[in-house]
Amino acid sequence: METIRKTVGKDRIREFLEGLVNGYKYGELSAEEVCRRAEEYFGSHDMRFQGDEVLEKVAVTMFPETCRAYTDSEEDGDARKLAFWKGLKDCGEMLYRGRTFTEAIEDYRKTGSAGEDPVEYTDRYLLIEPELERLIREETGEGDYLGYCHVYWEAKKRILREKFGIRWKSPAERYPGIMFD
Repeated sequence: METIRKTVGKDRIREFLEGLVNGYKYGELSAEEVCRRAEEYFGSHDMRFQGDEVLEKVAVTMFPETCRAYTDSEEDGDARKLAFWKGLKDCGEMLYRGRTFTEAIEDYRKTGSAGEDPVEYTDRYLLIEPELERLIREETGEGDYLGYCHVYWEAKKRILREKFGIRWKSPAERYPGIMFD
């Protein structure tokens, strides 16, 4: 029996990939589930990128390589989990900003200028980041209202300090001259 393939455009592809990254980030999907869903989607859809080279790179190369590396990995639990999360973060950052998270870390190491608190570039932080995001979301909800960033940052700072022993500064603390809402 032949499988009927669906044709999808770039908006649907982007939505699907962002959903997988966020599903893992917020603890809704396991790494195995992310890889299984990606494989099923890529295998059952003809993807049309309409000239979006970044999206094509993520969908055709980066995402499958991240899942293949996870599936084929012989590393221990934390190393494997960390490598998978870094791969997903690279995919997500490419979709949002057109450059990988790994490139942001490399730029920070060269220039000392960080887009986030530099603690967010450490393996220690990255290893717990999906759990952290799940805990913050459990406490604060999904937000999406004026001033939510302050509620989110307060919860993040406290959880990082109390549960993980990590000191973190919010954007408001790092950039006191800027008003955030």
